[in-house]
Amino acid sequence: MAIRVSFADLTHTGQVVAANTFPFGISMVAAYAKQELGDEIDFEVFKYPDDYANYLDHGMPQIAGFSNFSWNIRLHHEYAKRIKQANPNAITVFGGPNFPGAPDEQEAFLKRFSFIDFYFEFEGEISFVKFFEAMREVDFDLARFKRERMMVQNIRYVVDGDFVAAPLAEKIADPNIIPSPHLYGICDKFYDDILIPMIQTTRGCPYQCAFCWEGGPYFRKIKRFDQERVYKELDYIAARAGNVPDLVIVDANFGMFPEDMETAKKVKSIQQSHKQNWPKTVLVATAKNHKERTIEIVELMGDTLPPTGAVQSTDPEVLANIKRKNPPIEALNKMAAIVEKHGGQSEAEMILCLEGETKTKHFQTVFDMLDANFSFIRMYQFMMLPGTKSSSREHREKYGFINRFRVLPRCFGKYRFGDEIFPCAEVEEIVVGNNTMPREDYQACRNLHLTVEVFANDSVFFEIMKFLERYGIKRSEFIRLVHEKIVNHGGAITDLYRSFGAEEAQNLSERRRDLESFTEQPGVIERYIDGELGTNELYRHRALAVFEHLPELHKISFAAARELVSEANELDELSELYLNELMEFSLLRKVNTLNTEKSASGRFHFDFVQLLDHKFALDPRTTYCPDGIDIEIYHTEKQKGLIDGYVKQYTTSLIGLGRIILRANMNRLYRSARLLDGSSKEAVLPKEVLAKTDRLGGGATKTATSSH
Repeated sequence: MAIRVSFADLTHTGQVVAANTFPFGISMVAAYAKQELGDEIDFEVFKYPDDYANYLDHGMPQIAGFSNFSWNIRLHHEYAKRIKQANPNAITVFGGPNFPGAPDEQEAFLKRFSFIDFYFEFEGEISFVKFFEAMREVDFDLARFKRERMMVQNIRYVVDGDFVAAPLAEKIADPNIIPSPHLYGICDKFYDDILIPMIQTTRGCPYQCAFCWEGGPYFRKIKRFDQERVYKELDYIAARAGNVPDLVIVDANFGMFPEDMETAKKVKSIQQSHKQNWPKTVLVATAKNHKERTIEIVELMGDTLPPTGAVQSTDPEVLANIKRKNPPIEALNKMAAIVEKHGGQSEAEMILCLEGETKTKHFQTVFDMLDANFSFIRMYQFMMLPGTKSSSREHREKYGFINRFRVLPRCFGKYRFGDEIFPCAEVEEIVVGNNTMPREDYQACRNLHLTVEVFANDSVFFEIMKFLERYGIKRSEFIRLVHEKIVNHGGAITDLYRSFGAEEAQNLSERRRDLESFTEQPGVIERYIDGELGTNELYRHRALAVFEHLPELHKISFAAARELVSEANELDELSELYLNELMEFSLLRKVNTLNTEKSASGRFHFDFVQLLDHKFALDPRTTYCPDGIDIEIYHTEKQKGLIDGYVKQYTTSLIGLGRIILRANMNRLYRSARLLDGSSKEAVLPKEVLAKTDRLGGGATKTATSSH
């Protein structure tokens, strides 16, 4: 009789689908197990807790396999506990990256999560099959296996208070021995218009970043999957993707190999022939070096593949502490410029409070990335990931980390096992200070993060920045002035910042167990679900600012722009008129941007249709129309479909809006524009204006005609 086996990589669903991607890693374990064990196993893979609960209603699995990430370890352990209580002979097996590296810390982990029978460190495909075969030899007698201290590669477990650890196997030499879970049909149930499909073309990373789980020696050698397999997977996914606009490639350094260009060409080919132009966005970590090839891929993909400048810091001392070397800023700038040309979104990444960081160093990293013209800067808090060098005792003591615990945003809810409903929330450890960055400096950096999120990310004030660029005014100067106005001058937006700081403080705890116990109290998890507690404070307050205070944001931004242009002695009557009309045009495009039924029109003295077509790279003076032109601002049918897809995935709740802001390229969602009469008017410019335009490098002409 076949052994009943479950493979679960569950996501929390208390507010929204928290981890809205396919359960890809554990599906690869299941695919290899099915290939090697055939009819010996009767298995199913799970993503949603409700689906798993329904499965358990019909009987406990003999082997319950679970992934382990920071966003689902407690949820999985709660199910493992109940499975063991219902059937003490059931075997619970865990694996995944959220696991310490030091043996004493591994032992403590397994004693804390005591309903984990066995843990497999690193790659799990071969290890699980060998474990199954070893269990078969003892007739799946869990007690005997442990009593005899049986060994299987990569296994860790505790028996009678003793910690048992087998030697680690070599990294899988040829990953192609693992069948594709897509082509095997294992992932078919996950095409539901919510979950994002994932593929992997390489395994491993050559770098040694202290904060990253893949920074250890085990992952140093990189192995590739065959290109033909990758092509078949992409075709398979494209035929089933539905309304989900994205694709995730889980490689650590996409663009490192020549084959990555071939993968990009295949994606581009699919996109051009697909009835819904899928994928609209490819989410991937681009190569940290090999920027020439990455730039070629970005050029090919246009706005589909946002490159990541994952610098983490631009300070040489911090980079040395975390064993990281960044590509030149010039290469990052070039990538950002290419994506900007296509109307896409480039992304920079940095981590706050790394080893040896100060407020001054972190501010400079933010400003460096702004001036590299990245359209989206992701500013992460420093999570203490088990198994990384940063989480070791050595680094904790050397750099004097000040740590706190918090509930992961969105990673909580109420779940069912039989007739029981139980609450569950995930808790993670973050760094909120160190021996070079006191807490007050940390909070100052977080306030700057909010300013960048609100005023720079997603090109929300891209038009202003392009205008300032003509006068040699850097993006960092604009953000610095906006930040000073908010911090010093009060008003509704300043109140938003106070709320942001207070909410962050409320959500932090000095002790893990205190916070875990708090979330288990009656009625508490409902406060998280309702949004009173545990939100991602940064994205929540950005959503509040962008969706509820956009007119006020415009007033602050345009006031700062006028001040900067005036200080450069370039503010004249025409510039004043342009800034006034640009503010009106920008608001019409962006206010309530998810309302696809709303359109508007206005009379302007600049051809904003032409300016928008050219990504505001033109000198606006060349489009000046003294008699004015009538412009309609509206959503295209393509935009309506894209917005409808995101709204279906995430909803329009405040939490959902924060997720849309995080996932979507908002620049694609802002309304389009067209001339109501179908043609542009002649621009008549005074000689002094023409002279100024020419001096500023605008390439002025005496007439401006629209491409419409």
